[in-house]
Amino acid sequence: MHLIFYILSPFLTFLYSCFDLRKRTAQIVFVLFFGLFGYCHSFEDTRADSYRKAQSFTDYAAREYDDIYDNFKAGEQKDIYEDVLYSTLKHFTDNPHIMMMFVGLIAGIFYMLLARRFLEDRLLEYTLPVAILVIMFIFSLNIPQLGGIRTFTAFPIFTYSLVKLLFDGKKAWIVGILVAPLIHFGYIIASVAAFIVWLVRIPNTLLHFVAIFICLASIFMDTSSYSGALDMMLGSVDNEAIESRLMNYGDEDTDLEFNKSLTTRLIRLNNQASAIFFVLLLIYIRRNWSSFHTTRYTERLYNVLLFFVIVSYALISYSVVGQRFVHIAMVLLYMFLLNLFQHNRNTSIKVFIYLMPIVFSLHIMWIIYNCYCNTGLDIYYQPLPMLLLWH
Repeated sequence: MHLIFYILSPFLTFLYSCFDLRKRTAQIVFVLFFGLFGYCHSFEDTRADSYRKAQSFTDYAAREYDDIYDNFKAGEQKDIYEDVLYSTLKHFTDNPHIMMMFVGLIAGIFYMLLARRFLEDRLLEYTLPVAILVIMFIFSLNIPQLGGIRTFTAFPIFTYSLVKLLFDGKKAWIVGILVAPLIHFGYIIASVAAFIVWLVRIPNTLLHFVAIFICLASIFMDTSSYSGALDMMLGSVDNEAIESRLMNYGDEDTDLEFNKSLTTRLIRLNNQASAIFFVLLLIYIRRNWSSFHTTRYTERLYNVLLFFVIVSYALISYSVVGQRFVHIAMVLLYMFLLNLFQHNRNTSIKVFIYLMPIVFSLHIMWIIYNCYCNTGLDIYYQPLPMLLLWH
C-alpha cells in the first residue's frame, strides 16, 4: 500500500513511512523520496550548494578513476566521491536533475538505515514525547542539504557506521568510518574521534564537566579562536587541496564575508541556543542520574553522546563549516533521550523533550524554508507522474 499511495502523494507517504520503517515498503518509499527530492531541485536559488553543483556537473568532463585516485594521492584534491560520481554519471547523462536524484538515492539508503536503527529502540507507543523525538530526528537528517553532495552523503554513512560499531558491536562498519573522509575530507576529524571513543573508555564524570565547559565556551568563540589549532593542523596535513581549503575558511576576510549572510547569523544563534540547552540538560542529568533507571546500553549512549558533544561544540564556531559535526551529536542525543525516557516516563526528562521544538525552532524553520527554496511547492502536493513530467 505504501507504494500505491506514494504514486498519489509522495510527500505524505514519505511522512507516514518515517514512523513505520520496520516495513520494507516504507523503507523503499523513504529512499525513493530522497531521490525524488534531488530530482525536483529547481537550481534557481543562486546561494544554494545545489546551484553550484548543477553548474559544475554540466561543465564537467568525465575522468578515469585511476586519474582521480592519482590526483587525490598527489594532494591535488581533497576527496574523491564527487569526482567518481560525476565521472560515472557523465557516461549516460548531462542532466543535473538526474545527478541530484542519484545523490538522493545513494545517501537516502543510509539515511533510511539510520532512521530505521533509531526506531528500533522504540519500545513504547507513539506518545507525545516519543513523537517529538521522532520528528526532531527526521529534521536532523536535514534533507535540503542534499545539494552539498559530499557532506550530505558522508554524514549518514559515518553516523550509521558509528552506531553499528559502538552500540551493536559490528566491527565490519569500521569500513564506513574509514570511507567517510574519502567522501568529505572533514570527516577525518570525526573518524579519529570515533576510534578514540571506541578504543578508550573515558569516565562520564570527566566527560560531563568538559562537555559543559566546551558548550559554554562555544557561545563566545569565533573563527579567530582556532588560529593556533589551525596552524598546527596545517603543519601536519600532507594534502595541498585540504590545506588550501582550511586556510580559506580560516581567513579573516572569508569569515567577514560569511558573517554578512543572514543565514550564517541565524545558524550561529541556533548553535548558541543549542549549547545552552545542552548545558541545562547535562546539569539535570548529572543531578538525577542516580535516581534514573538505566541500562548498560543507555549508559554507553550517554558516554558516547558526551564525547561527541565535546568534539562537536569544540568545532562549532569554526567558520560556517564547524557546525556540521553537531548533527552527529544531535542524532546521539535523540537516541539517548528516547531510551532514557522509555525507562523514566514519570521524570522531568519529558520537559526537556517538550522544549526541543522551541529551542531548535530556528533550525526547523531554516530547513522548511530551504526545502521550499530548493524544490518549490510542487513536490509537497502533486502526484508522482506530474512531478516526473514537469522536471
